[in-house]
Parts: sequence; C-alpha cells; structure tokens
Amino acid sequence: MKVAFPYMGRIHVPLEAILREIGAEPVVPPPPDREVLELGVRLAPEMMCIPFKLTLGNMVRCLQMGADVLAYTSGSWSCRYGYYGRMQQQILRDLGYEYRLLDLRHDQIPFIARFVVGLSGGRLSRAVGRMARALRIGWHKSAAVEEADALARRTTPFARDAKLVRSLLDRVMAEVEQAGTVAELKRLRSGIEARFSAVPTNGRRYAPRVKVVGESFCTIEPFVSFDILRRLGELGVQADPFLTGHRWLGFHGFRIGADDLARAKQAAKKYWRYCVGGEDESSLGHLILAAEQGFDGVVHVHPFGCMPSTVVQPAMVRASQDFDIPYLSLSVDEHTSETGMDTRLEAFVSLLERRSVRPAQSA
Repeated sequence: MKVAFPYMGRIHVPLEAILREIGAEPVVPPPPDREVLELGVRLAPEMMCIPFKLTLGNMVRCLQMGADVLAYTSGSWSCRYGYYGRMQQQILRDLGYEYRLLDLRHDQIPFIARFVVGLSGGRLSRAVGRMARALRIGWHKSAAVEEADALARRTTPFARDAKLVRSLLDRVMAEVEQAGTVAELKRLRSGIEARFSAVPTNGRRYAPRVKVVGESFCTIEPFVSFDILRRLGELGVQADPFLTGHRWLGFHGFRIGADDLARAKQAAKKYWRYCVGGEDESSLGHLILAAEQGFDGVVHVHPFGCMPSTVVQPAMVRASQDFDIPYLSLSVDEHTSETGMDTRLEAFVSLLERRSVRPAQSA
C-alpha cells in the first residue's frame, strides 16, 4: 500500500520512517517548487489560499508517483484548513484519480486503527509492536531535525560564511534520513551541537532576535516564505519561529506544547476574544510574549486571502504599538516575488539595527 501526505517543511523525515515501520510504502514527492504551485493554482478555486494550492499540486504529484492512499489531518472548524482533505478529494476525483482518503481526525480513530492493523495482516499484537517502534524512531528523527534546524538558525548570524552552515545542515539532514535505528539517531544527536560550534565565526557578539509567527504552513514550509528563517539569519538576525514541523506534529499527535498555546491565548486575551483560524490568536499572543521576553521584532507570515490572518492585523498592530516592538506583516501568494520579500526584510532589519544603537547615541 503506497501512502502519501502533504509536503510541509521536513515533516516527511519522521513520517516516512513511521510509515515504513508500520508496513506501508511511503510516497514522498519532490520538495515544492514553482511547477507544483502553478499546477495547484490551475486546479484550485481562485480565492483559495496558497497552502491549499500548493498541497493540491503536491497531491497530484503523489498520485502520479503511484500513491493509492492520501493521508490528511482534518476537522470541522472555522479555518478552511480543516476542510482541505475533503475539498481536494472532490477536485482529484473530478480529475479521474482513484485513491483512498485516510482522514486523520479524532472521530476517525477506529477506521485509522483498522487501517494500521490491516497493514500487519490483521494481527493486532504485531500492529501494536510495529506502531510502538514506528513512533519511537519517528520521534527521534523529528527531534534530530528540530535540533539541527535550531542550531543552524543560531549559528548563521555569527558564521563567517553562511554557506558553510547550509552545507552542514544539508549533511546532517541526509544522515538523519538515512539513520535506521534509534541508537544511530541518538549517536547522531549527541554530536550535532559540536559540529555547528566548529563553524568559523565572524566575530560578532550580538544579533537582533526576531520571533516569526503566522499561519502554520507559511511558517513551516520554506518554499512559501522564501525560506525566511534562513534569509533573516544571513541578514544577521536570530530568527525564532513560534512553530516548527516537530512542534506541529507533537501538538496534533499528542497535544505536546498545549501549555505554550495556553500562554499565548492568555496573552492575546485583551486584544482577541477567540481563535478564528490561521493561527491568528496564537500569533498575536506570541507577539506579546516576544515583547515581554526581550525580542527585538516580530515578523508575521500569512497567506493572502486568509480571512483570520487578515482580520487579526489591526490587533497585531495595536499590540506592537502598546508593547513597543517592531512588527512586519508579510502576505504571500503565488504572485509574491523574491525581490519584494528581500527588500522588505532588509528594510525591517535596518530598522532593528537603528533601534539597537539608539540608547548608545542618546547617551
């Protein structure tokens, strides 16, 4: 059975391992590119957001590669994300594709359990053992990816040559993907920090800290955001995303990180009554928390046409003014240009640098 899932950041690294361990054949499409996006744009309703269009094109590629099962997380809530799987299923069916939809939501747990047991020939004990091993190796792979990405973000602003950091990160990620046992992954994780510490430095002692918030897919998938975390690092900024692929999987799978979400919601309470979708409430709360934690600025990345991300803008601006923290809103769609993104980021970083020297000048 060939199982595929939407591509988002590096979540394919642990998910591929999990699927193999439980007896499925994972189908991982190539990383998103312009061709896949344009395919999704042609097939999707015009006013759908860029995550919908990109994942739709992504799923077509998976089916063309032989996938016969598509796995989605879904639900029924205000944000359109919960309906992606069902809406995209209808589009793909109209195109003539035949496949099974594995709808990953709470009310489908009995069906999901039967699916997993079926991969083990109907033997429950075998399925339980496989799933335990799968989750264990998947967790260690996801944690290794998280650690390597975080170290790369912290290292880049102080590196003599940012290309060395990117090259090292690519090597580490390849090793994580190739690792087949928990023991291998533990050995790999134990040496990651030392490898990044060995990157030659540029002599800088300080770099502004920026919290990156926004809609989940836009924050996690670098193709959509033009790899904003790397770009900020190469501009001399320590970028800290409020959400990563590891945290996204941990929360949706096991509610790991629920305390962080609760703190963000509490912080946003003065400005926002409840979550509409698109990480609106969480983004606002993390902006406030970032100001309280001494961050130098906040960047909000969200899809053009995303209603929750749009209507929360006045509250984000008001909170940034009240807490005196620079705020940059970046709306992205298929028409967003790399040059425009670079120009806005460079101007924002220049603002942060001017603010950092302001006290010294007034003294």
